Amino acid sequence: MNNAVYQKIRASVNLSREPYSLAIFLTQNAVLTACVFAVWTISGNSISRFFAIPLLTILIFRHFSFMHEAVHNAVSHRKWINDACGVFSGAVCLLPFEPWKRSHLEHHLWAGNIDKDPVTAIITAFPAMHKLTQSTLSFFWRIWFPMLACLQYGVFWWLASKIFLKKRKSWPVLISLAAPIALWSLTSLLVPAGFLFTALLPSLLLYMIAVEVVNFPHHLQLPQNRGTTRLPPSDQYQIARTCLYPKWFAGFVVLNFNYHIEHHMYPDVPWYHLEKLHQKVKAELGSHYNSDPYFNWILENKPQPMGEVLKARNKNGSKMSDAA
Repeated sequence: MNNAVYQKIRASVNLSREPYSLAIFLTQNAVLTACVFAVWTISGNSISRFFAIPLLTILIFRHFSFMHEAVHNAVSHRKWINDACGVFSGAVCLLPFEPWKRSHLEHHLWAGNIDKDPVTAIITAFPAMHKLTQSTLSFFWRIWFPMLACLQYGVFWWLASKIFLKKRKSWPVLISLAAPIALWSLTSLLVPAGFLFTALLPSLLLYMIAVEVVNFPHHLQLPQNRGTTRLPPSDQYQIARTCLYPKWFAGFVVLNFNYHIEHHMYPDVPWYHLEKLHQKVKAELGSHYNSDPYFNWILENKPQPMGEVLKARNKNGSKMSDAA
């Protein structure tokens, strides 16, 4: 996009920080947490107590999205508030904030480059896997078991531990690693076993499914670059896809994380302003605006083998012959 147009869009929308956004987020989470325990305790042994599972899943995903906002310093003007929120929200969604922050900023730097972007590393890794591994991953993908999301988490924790071993005196890294372990260990010890095994752990599984459903459409099956090609934010609409959800779902559940083109073009803009940018950016890009309405991408691709889902694309949309 022309830089003048890019800046014009930014200037046309009031993107000033909302002073009570953090308080609103925390209040919503408090109400959601109260609803979880109210449903669980009032329902007794009836089947309705399982409504606590989707509520917990929403709570966990909200923290993932909020940690993401903290990475971009979009929570507060004060660094310590961003970092504190990032560490806590990362702990809730089982991610160490500081290492994830480094990886995510690297993603923005190299978005759309399958040789450099850590988010799309699976595209180059999959063709080199053993055929049995490929078939196994395709099987789990088709039955909606979030094996890829679990593996993504496992690989990230392995990389995070390597960062810690290299920088043992880095307190931010140490605290970020310790926080999820401490929070979930303490929670598993304090909550009743019934709640842990029939509500909390199932909500983690549902959250992992949500990671695949919400996150995977953002960059897969879009044009990719190789080598040292790096796109500026104004051109990252080429390698991102916005997912269109009902407003309540986008705003409350995923904190507008679905407006992914808008986020990649204006990564410093807080979540509550992304919807304002949506119409402006979409109107300017026209047919070049990549969007997915109401989970169409995931529903179309779940029956497909992983090799097809992860196939890299050229700029003209054709499949790359070799992503290895």
